[in-house]
Amino acid sequence: MSSVKDQVALVTGAGRRGGIGEAIAKRLAREGAHVMVGDICAPPTELAHAGSGRWEELESIAAEIGESGVKSLPVRVDITDAASVRAMVARADEVFGRLDILVNNAGAAIGPGRVLEMLEEAWRRTLEINATGTFLCCKFALPLMIAGGRGGRVINMSSLAAERPKPYVSAYAASKAAVVALTQSLAQEVAEFGITVNAVLPGDVDTALKQWGLQVEAMVTDLPYDEVMAAAVAKVPLGRFAVPEDVASLVAFLASDEASFITGQAYKLTGGRELPA
Repeated sequence: MSSVKDQVALVTGAGRRGGIGEAIAKRLAREGAHVMVGDICAPPTELAHAGSGRWEELESIAAEIGESGVKSLPVRVDITDAASVRAMVARADEVFGRLDILVNNAGAAIGPGRVLEMLEEAWRRTLEINATGTFLCCKFALPLMIAGGRGGRVINMSSLAAERPKPYVSAYAASKAAVVALTQSLAQEVAEFGITVNAVLPGDVDTALKQWGLQVEAMVTDLPYDEVMAAAVAKVPLGRFAVPEDVASLVAFLASDEASFITGQAYKLTGGRELPA
């Protein structure tokens, strides 16, 4: 799949080793794209969540991408802050002079719990990162993509939770449902420029974030972690969790010319988990 060769991709949420963002960035680089990788690179707050990437990790990921023969650039960005996102896109324009692929991968599940007990700030921050952050990246990146006159690809990371919400993660599920709605609306707005917009809805992916989520579930339900893990795997017909590279493969396809007539879609990547028993 060489149709992204020499194109420029921007992947947010790419500062964690073993994460989906790293896998996407490296896959696009292997296909020949130049890749800017972004992350907030900040320590966790007092609200319960899995933290974010680290600057040292982001730099090393960018360096490894650069070793493959393409250009790569790490950038610190807070996707909930318009000025920060605008500066990231300006940097992409300055260094690469173009933008062809935007992967809105950055996300968080902050302060999960029962709605009656959830902190308002946890709800607010989850929506800000997952929904507003995706909106801001699209808002400020698309003008550069449109200016290039070559079309482009936007891939937004949602979640199976958008369609199959579980207890204790209402804010996360609501924010990821918003991402799907934004995807479908935006796809119609930018189609005239040859830009496609699609969403990916992973189910269970074997990352540090997923392991943390299972630990939270075990704590809330007062069940052993191993039992919660086994139950989650048992729901997947293919008998395993996805790995980040599975997600990266789908993103790479949606970023390619082969997907030029696909837009406004929400692709579940679940190993069949959502299918009826």
